[in-house]
Amino acid sequence: MYFERLRRLQSSLVNPILVKKKENLFYLTGRSFDYRAEEYLLVKKNDMIGFGSGLEHIDWIARSDSLKNIGKYLKGAKQLDVEFKFTYGEGAYLKYRLPGVKIKPDYSPVDKLRMIKEPGEIALVKKSMQIVEKVFGLVRKEIVKPGMTEIKLARFIQDNGLRMGAGDISFPAIVASGANAAIPHHVPENKKLKKGESIIIDFGFKYKNYCSDFTRTVFLGHAPKKLADAYNQVEKAYVGAMEYLDNRNSLFGGAVRAVGRKASGVLPTDRRMTQRTAPPESALRCSAGDVYQKSVDILSEKNLQKYFIHSLGHGTGLEIHELPNLGPKSKDLLRDGMVFSIEPGVYFPKLGGIRIEDLVYLEKGKVKKFISVPTDLTNNIF
Repeated sequence: MYFERLRRLQSSLVNPILVKKKENLFYLTGRSFDYRAEEYLLVKKNDMIGFGSGLEHIDWIARSDSLKNIGKYLKGAKQLDVEFKFTYGEGAYLKYRLPGVKIKPDYSPVDKLRMIKEPGEIALVKKSMQIVEKVFGLVRKEIVKPGMTEIKLARFIQDNGLRMGAGDISFPAIVASGANAAIPHHVPENKKLKKGESIIIDFGFKYKNYCSDFTRTVFLGHAPKKLADAYNQVEKAYVGAMEYLDNRNSLFGGAVRAVGRKASGVLPTDRRMTQRTAPPESALRCSAGDVYQKSVDILSEKNLQKYFIHSLGHGTGLEIHELPNLGPKSKDLLRDGMVFSIEPGVYFPKLGGIRIEDLVYLEKGKVKKFISVPTDLTNNIF
């Protein structure tokens, strides 16, 4: 598995690359690295060299050496690409050690490789999401206890996720109620949860290094009309974005078969005709920016688009936020094997907010959910 990942990386390279990001080192080697240590992997078309003490026991890496000797391994390369994770000091050191070699910080090609998840990776995200589902089941009972506060519930969430087998949290749990729910990344306080307020609950865990991410907005007792109306429209945007992605892929698939029949009158099983008339592969993928815009269009039906202040979603895997990006200007094409969030939300200053989020993945052009937790308003009033 790791050899194949390295081969894919090497085949994409124009220049040697020095990998530093811990998630990328793990992806390429299968080994977890100390975030406090300085460890690097130099990858070239036909070779790889580890630098740092943490790499010395990986059998298939040819050598483990000090970064000060990197020059002797580049063998005349005129440019060395480095990940944006590199600090100014590291860049200056490389320039000192590599006179005449251009040091170019860039987006890592490893990040792009990681966009498409292997079946084993999807299985680990699913396991992480299943822990989320179990914890939210406990939250439904815990949240109604008298005197419950944001910070108490956040701690309850994190403690139970770890108890259920998570290796770590993906990020500190968010519990935001009332006016605090108008702040997308609110830090929980000692504020008590009250009836009639929206309560945004956003959390995730890591299972064998793979992250989950999940949000529900709930109410105690009842939902005021303005927030209830907003909730229903956000849910419509959540469902509509996924249906748009499904339908777009289905439409392209249908177009391929129709063209084949019209062109020759042969049965659609004529493989040669299908191959010749099929649109380019990129046409069979949906733009992330288009999916974002679909959610905005749905929110606009109730004039809520101005309260939608973040992207529709993001990729998730070894990092909680990774490629693809489902933002307004994103040109990322959503492809089979990608794992990403769908999380429309609206935020009313001084009143509250609504956000609904699930991780999904694409399989044969269709959206698949990892878990099934109700999103309708009725099931989220406790």
